[in-house]
Amino acid sequence: MRKSIESERSSLEMVEEIEPKFDALLVLGAVMEWNDKRSRWEFPSIIQHYAGKLVIGKARALATREVQDEAPIILVTGGSDKNPRTGEIESRSVELSKLMTERYKIPKEKITSMGKIGASHTAGNIENLIQYLEDHPEVLKTKRIGILSPRFQKERVALMFEENPYFKDCGIKLEWLIVEDILEDRDPRYKKWADALYATPEAEINRQMEQKGIENLHSGKYKPRT
Repeated sequence: MRKSIESERSSLEMVEEIEPKFDALLVLGAVMEWNDKRSRWEFPSIIQHYAGKLVIGKARALATREVQDEAPIILVTGGSDKNPRTGEIESRSVELSKLMTERYKIPKEKITSMGKIGASHTAGNIENLIQYLEDHPEVLKTKRIGILSPRFQKERVALMFEENPYFKDCGIKLEWLIVEDILEDRDPRYKKWADALYATPEAEINRQMEQKGIENLHSGKYKPRT
């Protein structure tokens, strides 16, 4: 009898250990760039023609793979870009989701692409998340959402989420998962990669833009940019 009780206790402990930490993971969308030679969209770390320069796109997908077991579903946001070859408007969230499933082998059934045309900014990401949670209230069991974001975006994005009363009113706790930290924990070489990236002139341009965005949020002058 004692062995049976101990075995049952051990089984319960194992179930508790593998219980997801979050109800969902939200992956903030990234700007994408068309590669003419490969005829496909790509998610580089820097996009020169993008005003903010720093993107850290592909790394978001890689970091998502590392933390995918922390939630039963992964919500991918993002707006859209115009395909320079076809002229068609194509979804960033769909393309980032494809990168996750095709290259990084995250199960397709875990991923929901919920980006919408016209939501190519953080405010749109927040609106998309709220709409999804309102449409799928069954998702919220522990009322904890993990938000995966690059380090450079986190301060501004966190302020924008905090300013929206929905999450506080619904008792939803938001926790931040930083792309660079996740990758550095996986392999110390990623720290060298991140340090080199943040030492570039493009990163300084981005830092100034993010700082300006934070100042505008505090003053009420903030306007979303794509």
